[in-house]
Amino acid sequence: MKINLIWWFYRYVNRNLWGNSMTIKDYKLYLIDLDGTIYNGEKKIRYAKEFVEYLNDKNIDYLFLTNNSTKEPKDVAEHLKKFDIKTSEEHVFTSSDATKIYLESKGYKNLYVIGEAGVKNTLSSFSQKDTEEDVEAVVVGLDRKLTYEKLAIATKAILNGAELVGTNPDTLLPTAHGFVPSNGGQIKYLEYATSTTATIIGKPSNIIMESAIKLFNYRKDEIVMVGDNYETDIMSGINSEIDTIHVQTGVTSFEELKEKEKKPTYSIENLYQLIK
Repeated sequence: MKINLIWWFYRYVNRNLWGNSMTIKDYKLYLIDLDGTIYNGEKKIRYAKEFVEYLNDKNIDYLFLTNNSTKEPKDVAEHLKKFDIKTSEEHVFTSSDATKIYLESKGYKNLYVIGEAGVKNTLSSFSQKDTEEDVEAVVVGLDRKLTYEKLAIATKAILNGAELVGTNPDTLLPTAHGFVPSNGGQIKYLEYATSTTATIIGKPSNIIMESAIKLFNYRKDEIVMVGDNYETDIMSGINSEIDTIHVQTGVTSFEELKEKEKKPTYSIENLYQLIK
């Protein structure tokens, strides 16, 4: 019995709390991933609803941070209702939102945009061109109706001097029928065709992180990134020098985490461990 208790304690510490402390620090702002953390595809993730309710009840600031450029914040908030997550669009920040902030900071006015309604509507304050003429930046978001003509116009605009800006670098998109190509491949096509390196906005870039952080008045040691994917969620937090909480409910397993050189601040089995 004593041996079993020791084994259980050892397993708990190693699987649920990465680091030296048995207590997870309290934070004033939670930046939270969606797919793999709040839901898995079309499936609910246990304790996600309770975790968001806890944040709402305690008036703790949080922001759902998503690389998805195809939806606007209001669409994301509506989608979350399917998983019994009650929130508002003010709590959603997309790669399109961060792209808009970046483009404004550069002073651009004329764009050529590859993408769907989410990114195009978010960038509606800019002049969106139909040709390569006078284009200052080519913005590339996931476009499931991508054509060679769109790529050709984008290529010519970039060769004419326009900056190549990618909303997110994701290689694969999970669907009900398996994984399909995501935006990363579209960006790589244009990088290869033009011998240009794209400016990436979404996770793991610190551009989306810094844009989200600047919406609040908290110190970095008061902010944490919560997510399941080491390469995007956890690395975005590490790149932005904020704490990170890895949740073992999605892409990156605890075993895979052991092989990573840079570790998250914590790794937990599920979101229930953040409810206090």
